[in-house]
Amino acid sequence: MELQIAGLEDLEERVGNALTRIGELQAGTRVQSDALFSQSFMRDHTEFDSFDAFCTQSPWAFDDIDDAQDISRDRLNEYTAARTDFETWEEMKTQAAEEEIIDQLVS
Repeated sequence: MELQIAGLEDLEERVGNALTRIGELQAGTRVQSDALFSQSFMRDHTEFDSFDAFCTQSPWAFDDIDDAQDISRDRLNEYTAARTDFETWEEMKTQAAEEEIIDQLVS
């Protein structure tokens, strides 16, 4: 039995956009902190209402994702583990990226 389904163009476009976004993130494309760490992500997984609050309340001069490069990975991981649902900064970034891509697919 063959099954053909019409009207999947919108889904195909969303999947294509998600694949493009995955490629951008893997390539290290610069991202906006608020886009990656949405308010809902921050509320669901951290003690903070926004990524800005996460940065502001940290013990370093930390304004956005780019500034994280200058912080000791061990210290950033300790801060992340203490204030979020994640054990490491890398785990937090990865989960945020996954949720952003899934949101793109289902919206």
